[in-house]
Amino acid sequence: MRFNSIEFLVFFTVVFFALWALIKYKRINKIALLFCSYLFYGWWDYRFLFLMFTSSIVDYTVGYYIPKSQNKKLLVGISIFVNLGLLMFFKYFNFFIESTADLVQLVGFQANYSTLNIILPVGISFYTFQTLSYSLDVYKGKIKPEHDFINFLNYVSFFPQLVAGPIERAATFLPQFKKERSFNYENAVEGMRLLLYGFFKKMVIADNVSLRVDAIFANPEALSSVELLVGSMLFFIQLYTDFSGYTDIARGCAKLLGFDLMRNFKVPQFSTSIPEMWSKWHISLTTWFRDYFFLWLAGIYRKSTIWRIISTITLFVVIGFWHGANYTFIVFGLLNGLFFIPRIASRDSKNLRDYLKFINTHKVINKFLMVLNFIICGLLVIFFRSPNITHATEYVTRIFSFHSFEIQQFTLEILPLCAGFFVFEWFMKEKSHPFDISNFHPTLRKITYVSMILGILLFGYFGEDPFYYFQF
Repeated sequence: MRFNSIEFLVFFTVVFFALWALIKYKRINKIALLFCSYLFYGWWDYRFLFLMFTSSIVDYTVGYYIPKSQNKKLLVGISIFVNLGLLMFFKYFNFFIESTADLVQLVGFQANYSTLNIILPVGISFYTFQTLSYSLDVYKGKIKPEHDFINFLNYVSFFPQLVAGPIERAATFLPQFKKERSFNYENAVEGMRLLLYGFFKKMVIADNVSLRVDAIFANPEALSSVELLVGSMLFFIQLYTDFSGYTDIARGCAKLLGFDLMRNFKVPQFSTSIPEMWSKWHISLTTWFRDYFFLWLAGIYRKSTIWRIISTITLFVVIGFWHGANYTFIVFGLLNGLFFIPRIASRDSKNLRDYLKFINTHKVINKFLMVLNFIICGLLVIFFRSPNITHATEYVTRIFSFHSFEIQQFTLEILPLCAGFFVFEWFMKEKSHPFDISNFHPTLRKITYVSMILGILLFGYFGEDPFYYFQF
């Protein structure tokens, strides 16, 4: 069931009224929410429910027994093995089989192999990380075990953020299923704003931009260098509006039900460097890898700058690989990791630190760096979007061949929409959420609402184009 579908609007409307009608009956309300979440997830394929339930019951059991056990490492090891094992099998099994066969052939041997027809369960990369973080936090003593099984199942399966995040931590999210909830008008209004903005970003901007992006990436050899460069930046816009649009809808739905989800994006398109961009992009994932992987890895040789560089590059290779079983994602992560080297090296050089601070705070240079970084992001996501390394390298090569500067009319027509969106986001960049127009004049607010609703009705795509991150 996709957010951008009529089925979901009907589903959520029924869920909204049903859950608030049952708010006085706490246990029944929790069970009803759990039923709705499992119904939402099972809408794709009921067989996926078994995998999610397996992860849930394993981590609930592990968390329950860790404080009582003399062998805590064994228990947390079981959690890591089960969650990452499920993820590796369903997402990466065929990749490793094919990669091993390629390696065998490379050294001169004949490789006879076969792959499995494995269906990737929707959202498995997200909920396995969420439930695994619970076990790790209990193991580290950061939180106490949850003894209410229904609460824990709701924490894992909460349908607004189940399929593509944000990846919530048990310390901040589990308590929300325990506390008293009451309908709050201000929260509901904020939730509706997030819903409207999320639908607009996805259905009007991302889905329309994707039409041009798909055409450009499908036939790069027939297009000019400028067209290809613009196409790469359009894909970055598509990726941002599609994924942040999903997050806005998820947060809006959660607020309407009385829950708060973390903000997953903070206008990353206005960053002046790749490290800054990653601090504002998919925040729940980058902080997850930071807390549960990078700090451990970098801590092995804490004082070594070289090791910190190696750890950072490794981190981003893993983040890239998390996105998909393809060498393009590995290269994408590697290239992003390389951009962290100047920042890491500056720790040992006061002159370099002062220089980086100067260029990032200078008003003119700062704006130039924003534009430059946006172009770099567009070039990097070529590897994210391309089906294979050959396609990506040929695409980049044609950009820098400067063989033609022609740009097609259809591409030009989409640029004013993107420019208008960026102007709006620039004025929203300091707000508590990306569509906080509470200080607008009432008439201007109504005009904004009506304009966006009309834009969705006239130019939006209803359920035809799935959210991009559903494939991860």
